[in-house]
Amino acid sequence: FGSGKETSKSIKEQVDLFLSNVKKGKKFIAYFQSFSNMYKNKDWLIEQIDMLASYEKIVGISIATRPDTVDDEILDYLKDKSSRFFIQIELGLESSNDITLQKINRKDESKTFLVSCERIKEKIPESHLVAHVIIGLPDENFYDFENTVKFFLLSKSDGIKFHHLYIVRDALIYNQFENGKVKLLSEMEYIDIFLELLKIIPPEKIIHRVKSSMIPINLVAPLWTMDRFFYEKLFKRAKEKRIFQGMNYGNNYFNCWQD
Repeated sequence: FGSGKETSKSIKEQVDLFLSNVKKGKKFIAYFQSFSNMYKNKDWLIEQIDMLASYEKIVGISIATRPDTVDDEILDYLKDKSSRFFIQIELGLESSNDITLQKINRKDESKTFLVSCERIKEKIPESHLVAHVIIGLPDENFYDFENTVKFFLLSKSDGIKFHHLYIVRDALIYNQFENGKVKLLSEMEYIDIFLELLKIIPPEKIIHRVKSSMIPINLVAPLWTMDRFFYEKLFKRAKEKRIFQGMNYGNNYFNCWQD
């Protein structure tokens, strides 16, 4: 909840609309996506989740939030709800480089991510923990991207979401981009970087997302964000290079290029 054209509707209205229109699927995860959801009024969040418990088809709850907003009261509540719902918590790591985090006005440090992961897994061991990272942040290079993934692997996270840096008109970074101070990755640059990072991610870690998505009317750059052939290009490149997830671990579980 929180992105797209239906955000003016209440959570219940969004769920009712979705379930009335869906053609396939029998079980669903309710995703509190935009903003830091544990930073909102705690009573509001609890009220929404209690309401969702009345929907038999809603079997999971996914909550996106900043690491520095992880709240023990909410975690205790989610622990109680874990017998009813699959619990997923998505934390925004973005980068392990604290200098980068300062530049993007993050207002916290990368170590907060590790501490929050520990707290979540201590409170809710059965929860599924996902890290959100951004590839292509200003002044970062492959060394930084690789370190961010290695930092993720140090945590107790179960999965990772990759996003590429993109520009929307209302973002603080927009003026820097317009003044030529921010360089964006080309589509093939991003694909090659992602594939190199894929090598060091163990097979048991789930990759939930490979790149960003954006509503066309809000997007300034890069235009390849909207390329519907992106995944075809990605798979073709992976096959050319014979790259698969976790290959640097000597594990052939995901080696789909074997002769």
